[in-house]
Amino acid sequence: MKITSKLYRTAAFLAIILSSGGLTSCEKSLDEDAKTFIDPDNFFTNQTQCIQALNGVYQTLYSIYGSPDYWRMVDLGTDVAYSKDVNSAVQNYEFGSGNTGTGDLWLNAYSGIKNANLVINRVSLAQIDGTIKDRILSEAKFLRALYYFNLSNTFGGVPLWTEEIDINAVSSIARSSLKEVRAQIIQDLSEAEKGLPVSYGSSDLGRVTKGAAQTLLAKVYLFEKDWKNAKETALKVVNSGTYSLMEDYDQLYDVNTRFKNNQESIFEVQYLREPTSNTNTRTHSMISYYIPQRDAGKSTYAGVNFGNLVVDGWSVFLPSAKLVSMFESGDKRKDIVLGYGFRDQKFTSFPKPGYPWFGSKFWDLDANGQSSGKNLYLLRYADVILMLSEAENELGNAGESIRWMNMIRVRAGLPILDAGTTKTEIAAKIFSERAIEFVGEFQRRFDLNRWGKLVEAAKSVAVDNPVGAAKVKPFHQYYPISQEEIIKNPNLEQNEGY
Repeated sequence: MKITSKLYRTAAFLAIILSSGGLTSCEKSLDEDAKTFIDPDNFFTNQTQCIQALNGVYQTLYSIYGSPDYWRMVDLGTDVAYSKDVNSAVQNYEFGSGNTGTGDLWLNAYSGIKNANLVINRVSLAQIDGTIKDRILSEAKFLRALYYFNLSNTFGGVPLWTEEIDINAVSSIARSSLKEVRAQIIQDLSEAEKGLPVSYGSSDLGRVTKGAAQTLLAKVYLFEKDWKNAKETALKVVNSGTYSLMEDYDQLYDVNTRFKNNQESIFEVQYLREPTSNTNTRTHSMISYYIPQRDAGKSTYAGVNFGNLVVDGWSVFLPSAKLVSMFESGDKRKDIVLGYGFRDQKFTSFPKPGYPWFGSKFWDLDANGQSSGKNLYLLRYADVILMLSEAENELGNAGESIRWMNMIRVRAGLPILDAGTTKTEIAAKIFSERAIEFVGEFQRRFDLNRWGKLVEAAKSVAVDNPVGAAKVKPFHQYYPISQEEIIKNPNLEQNEGY
């Protein structure tokens, strides 16, 4: 469609340009002075401008993944975590159209989609180097696909638009089916894969790569239960030779963040904090929610001295008893995911007798106040390995499924599965392995939904979340659309049950 609102074009574009100094730049205040307005018709004239506009599409990553609302909605109310806040609407399944539990996900994701559409349209017409053009378009398509992936996993079918359109038109688009949205995601990722590089130089770390597009595409096929394409696409990542598992799980979550953008990382959200100068360039507050509780009037946390760490926080996100029970004896990940102590010190207090805090996977000793510069993983090579195990198991190839699963188990220090392990037993291991491996990495609720096991999982943690276990219903697979959005767009239909 053709844009018919000049004001809309300018405002949308201004939001990109004024916030796009780089992937790790500080957020800048928006100046409403008309002298700062930039008409997109007079932009996109060279490579630098095109990349600057693309950087604005990346900004949505920080709005979504750095939000406590998002952390709540993907892990609370499941079988891996609960909150000390007994009034949490998300874990209690007490959210509705006036309190969706999703924060600003709808607004943020559609802001990113709107910006991606603008960049894709304008860069496709720009007179710049063809290779650079293809890369920019591919990055923007990946990001658009990722934002639709989040929306569709959260709400089901959503309004689907891929062009620059008038704001009034946006407010009248009806929901597309989940099948249609996923088809567009697959198309975007398939096209992005072709134009993305395998890697970048150090100055461009954090940008989308070919492996990232392939990994997310394999994941979408997994959601679609298209096991054959999931397998074939995941194998492209393996056969590229670009990625490998870190030798030790604890390296992935080093408390001084020394392993950013490591050999296992396929795509992570880039954050930056300089502890020596106490400079917060781009930060999030995850440690404030996951660190053990600070002792009153002291600089220790649950009786443990963390050195110079000073964190202002709430310490409200806690591992469920169910998650604790999933760990097999000897699992090296246990003391990284769960918090029983730190180095040679044991915690002297716990959320409940005999049950731990979350562990060093979530800590950052270079944090200060509520500011952490620890990167957040979105896609890891371990995910590719477990997707292959799941796809092979569903295809009836138990031997291959076990082979992939054992790669994860060997790193965890666990005995390998033997050749006689059945399909049902492998599926049960995948269920627990994904819980342990990816807790806190924006996956659990979506995994449970695609398996049809959300209700079962929520009921399994009644000891930690009795209200949620009693109130969860099948329709909670999807969150409600905000009543405000439905009022703005009368063609939006609410999800069942709300």
